[in-house]
Amino acid sequence: MKKYASLCFVALALILIAGTGCMKAAVTTPAPVSEKINTESVSQAQTSSPAQATAVPPGVPILMYHKIGSEVNNDAVISPAKFAEQMAYLHQHGYHPVTLDELHGYLTEKKPLPLKPVVLTFDDGYRDTYEIAMPLLKKYGFRSMMFIPAGDVGKNISWGELREMKAAGMAIGSHSFSHRDLDQLTRQEQAAQIKKAKELLDRELNQNTQWFCYPNGSFDETTKKLLIEQGITVAVTINPGWVKAGDDLLTLKRVWVGNGVTIENFAERLTRPDYRPVN
Repeated sequence: MKKYASLCFVALALILIAGTGCMKAAVTTPAPVSEKINTESVSQAQTSSPAQATAVPPGVPILMYHKIGSEVNNDAVISPAKFAEQMAYLHQHGYHPVTLDELHGYLTEKKPLPLKPVVLTFDDGYRDTYEIAMPLLKKYGFRSMMFIPAGDVGKNISWGELREMKAAGMAIGSHSFSHRDLDQLTRQEQAAQIKKAKELLDRELNQNTQWFCYPNGSFDETTKKLLIEQGITVAVTINPGWVKAGDDLLTLKRVWVGNGVTIENFAERLTRPDYRPVN
């Protein structure tokens, strides 16, 4: 009898254990496929980076720099300290330097640009554009444009250094062949200045040069027609002001920046198309 009771106890225990296992299995039943998909979608949304905000601005300042150095009483020069201060200001206040190609899309088709757009341009091909400007621009990830007289390459900056600058985000545009006042030349002389410069830059930098800067701001209607013949799409002047959608692409205004521009003046030039001149 005792043996029979023991067997019954063992059987009862086995039944209880089996029942517990079934309950556990029910608790760990996988969620429906639809729930899994929803969970994955939430995960992807949380890990994806937000797209950069864009808008169609009322206007864009094209900043114009020349030499970065220690010369005083020359407003075509800006000290290295002031230049560094201005680049830091752009970075800290959320400005986004855009290319002239992006600007072209805005000017012709009102294409949106990143918020707080600005264009950085450097004229003449000074050595300090390579030694001072480029490292700072790389630090902040700023894109820019340098206009150089093609016939002067090798004097201050080599072709190899120009290729390095391109790779770092600084596009290279034409400043004519030898930086002569174009409105003082014959049509044939102007054509040679424009064509020779483009052909040389195209060949050495493996590009289609479509950007031009008038030497000393000099041009006439003949100059503009010759630029069009050579496939130039954008040309900048030294005339003051911002650019806006619908402007003449071959007479774009720029904002002068030199030693006389304090950080307060600089901030105003970035926020007011009618910025006040520096006395």
